[in-house]
Amino acid sequence: MDVMQKRYDDGRRYLTSRYPTTVFDKEAPRIVTSLMSPWITECYHKFYQQYHTEWDNSTAVLLEVGGGPCIYSLISAAPYVAEIYHSDYVERCRDEVLMWKNKDSKAYDWSAYFKQFVNTLEGNSDPNAVAEREARLRSVLKDAVPCDLKADVVVPSVAVPVNILSSNFCLDSSLDSIEQYRSTIKKIYDMVAHQGFFVSTSMLGTTWCDFSGKQYLRYSLSLDVIKHAYEKAGFKVLCLDEYEKPLGDRNIVNDTTGQGFVVAQKI
Repeated sequence: MDVMQKRYDDGRRYLTSRYPTTVFDKEAPRIVTSLMSPWITECYHKFYQQYHTEWDNSTAVLLEVGGGPCIYSLISAAPYVAEIYHSDYVERCRDEVLMWKNKDSKAYDWSAYFKQFVNTLEGNSDPNAVAEREARLRSVLKDAVPCDLKADVVVPSVAVPVNILSSNFCLDSSLDSIEQYRSTIKKIYDMVAHQGFFVSTSMLGTTWCDFSGKQYLRYSLSLDVIKHAYEKAGFKVLCLDEYEKPLGDRNIVNDTTGQGFVVAQKI
């Protein structure tokens, strides 16, 4: 079992520790291990609101690379694409996604995230809106398949190039060095269609992280490093945004100083 397998082998434990269902509840205690913040959901909401007219919604394909056991980044995408393919290196993470898709009684509860996107960000107060978005995402989410960022072909079972490729907190945690990060961005460039988009989130300034009680060293990313890697690969960077975590919000699972959100287009 390699390092990535060890890090994410327990997909459910990862979800409950990093993506609590109370994250949007202002009355709930602050959960210091959470990766999610309302800022990230706002970034994804704004991206799809601003750019969804740039592709044909009736045929567009979205590929999520290294999505772990998560679906939150797909909620805003669902109305604007025809097909979504989730991918991850770890089978148990893919199983979590498929459990949700198939309405398994043991599936993780993402309802708070759907309410955040649909009710709060989109302002849709229709009592059926959340259920309709869940149904839409289940319909367009075609599969959860294996991926390996270090392989020559990252996602063998999905035809590329795709219209939108997204990756969240994966490139900064799955690779071993800045050099490997840069070479992976070049591979991703080849996976995106002409005029297509690459959307990503990354931890910034992180040198270590904790998975299941074990600490792993990480290389540190900054927005400047990310921008340079994207542009060198051939992307045009359209949005480069940062959420700088206040000292009181920094958590016990890594030493990150903030989070970055990047939108790039292949031109």
